[in-house]
Amino acid sequence: MAHAIFSPSSADRWFKCPASAYLNYQAEYTVGLPAATGTLIHSMTEMLLKDRLRDMTLRDYWIGRKEVVEDFEIEVDEDMVACAEVYVDYIEKRQKELGARSVIEEKVYLDEISGKCFGTADCILLAEDRICVIDLKSGKWNVEAMKNKQLMIYGLGALTRYGGGNPDITMELTIVQPRVKNQIKTFEISAPNLVEWGFTDLKQATDACDEESPQYNFGDHCRFCNAKADCDEYKRNSGE
Repeated sequence: MAHAIFSPSSADRWFKCPASAYLNYQAEYTVGLPAATGTLIHSMTEMLLKDRLRDMTLRDYWIGRKEVVEDFEIEVDEDMVACAEVYVDYIEKRQKELGARSVIEEKVYLDEISGKCFGTADCILLAEDRICVIDLKSGKWNVEAMKNKQLMIYGLGALTRYGGGNPDITMELTIVQPRVKNQIKTFEISAPNLVEWGFTDLKQATDACDEESPQYNFGDHCRFCNAKADCDEYKRNSGE
């Protein structure tokens, strides 16, 4: 599947700088070592959650293995395995508490808002009157769950697919980040309030990106922009 123009993972940036959406879609996509390591850790969690290991632990299989991800050769260590285990342990605990069904690496779509906004949720738990979206962040840069746009987009996609129009559903949006002090952070929002956000804030943001001459805005969100080397607004304000 093609990469989304309005990618959930970069929503915080294109909400603030509408011009960056198409610029990044057209720019050469570069992946650093931290992101490549995160991809590998996600592979570990998927093996556990999809029960692909037989008669061995995650450590037995992974410790000392070398994998090539995005042109980086990465040797798996204890910290990476521990990161995967914290995430999987939380999912299994929450799934048991709720008596929920799990859906792993699920693609979600928001066609009613924009066909250019879609992505893959790490884990969705489906329980009675509750849908949980649980996202793994393997980095050390603290990420908050409160009104996290990426999680809200995933949540809206999950609600669209699995909510059945039930207004009494509570959306539980959680970030598990094993490498920071506050490892597990959760934001809850009612289904009607999430839908309202989708058709107001999110729709306004995607419409702003789709304007003939979308606005450029400089700020902290430029940090992870793949197009900043070719952006006059960034050069003018950053001094680079």
